Order: sequence, then structure tokens, then C-alpha cells
Amino acid sequence: MKNPAVKLGVYALVITIAWTLIEHFLGYNSTNHEIGQYTRQLGAFVFWITVIVAIVQARRQQGGSLTFGQGMKAGRIVSFVYSLGITAWYCLYGELINTQYRPTLIAFERAKLDSAHAAPDVIAAKMKEVEMTSGGSFLSYVFLFVFMFLSGMLVAIITSLILKRKQKTA
Repeated sequence: MKNPAVKLGVYALVITIAWTLIEHFLGYNSTNHEIGQYTRQLGAFVFWITVIVAIVQARRQQGGSLTFGQGMKAGRIVSFVYSLGITAWYCLYGELINTQYRPTLIAFERAKLDSAHAAPDVIAAKMKEVEMTSGGSFLSYVFLFVFMFLSGMLVAIITSLILKRKQKTA
């Protein structure tokens, strides 16, 4: 892997997979969703940081200059590699490794709503959202890929705008 952006996408993916396995063995994705609802965010933060790092590295490779397009290219590569890999990983994880993730998450979210005495329409809407985003269907995995890719691109847009710098003329 010569391309630093590809490398960073793979690094973020490996860290997220390792973190998911740690969460799995701690029960954060089955018996302890109270903590897991927060710890599951770590992978996304690692991903977004790697998008930023890829753009910083792209600027460094250009001798301190960076066009918006160069920044976006680095961000797009990291986002695509990570989004594709994480979608495959979560499909494997949810469908083969932790088949109880989805049902326990749905039960956890329902219990939260019941304890808050949420209205039936609020409960129905939230349950539909949880079912749509917690795996188990082709569409949920497409949604995961699209969401992760677009969130990475949003970070890339912001970072590229902040870090763009014209090439110094001699």
C-alpha cells in the first residue's frame, strides 16, 4: 500500500474491528448496551481523525500546499476504504459473530422508551429507526456504507477548506 490515504483507511478499519471485539467481550454489544451506546462511537471518531490526518499528510507531501481537490481526494480514498471495510465487518459481526446484537439493542431501546413513558407514535418511530440502522437487512448495510462515506466526506470538506494553501511561488 503505497498510498497513505489507503493505509490510513485500513488502519482506522483495523482499530475499529479491534475495538468492536473488545466491546463484544465486555458485553457492550449484548448485555450492557447502557455503556455500549456510547462506546460504539469510538470507531467513527477514529475514522474521522484518519480523514483529517490523510489530508494533513497530503499537504505535507505537496510541500505545504494543498488544493481543495487534493484534500478531497485524500478524504475520499480514506472514506471509501473505511466505509466499504466497516460495512463488510459489521455485516459479518452482526450476522455471524454476534447474532444477539440486533435483538438485544432493540430490547434495550424499547426499555428506554417505556421507562420514559414515550407516546406510542414516538416508540413506533424509534423502533423503526433502530431496526433500520442495526443491521439484519441489505438496506441497513447500504445505509451504513452511505452514512459512513458521507460523514467522512463532510470531514474532508471541512478539513480541506481549512488546510488549503496555495503553492508558494519563488
